[in-house]
Amino acid sequence: MGIEFTGWLIIGAAWMLGTFGGGWLLAWLYKRLHPSLSFYKLWAFWSSLLGGMVALLFAFGLVRL
Repeated sequence: MGIEFTGWLIIGAAWMLGTFGGGWLLAWLYKRLHPSLSFYKLWAFWSSLLGGMVALLFAFGLVRL
């Protein structure tokens, strides 16, 4: 019992889509507030922050299993 390879593939794809999509959206909003900032650096910052938060959630979930 557990998650098979396909399940992990779906979880990983959702993780990447959510991380990069959420990072793009937050970067776009911050770029509108502060036009002098670099969009791609904002995107990298927010994507890494969101990805790290999701990784922590996964780690906490594995500990509770």
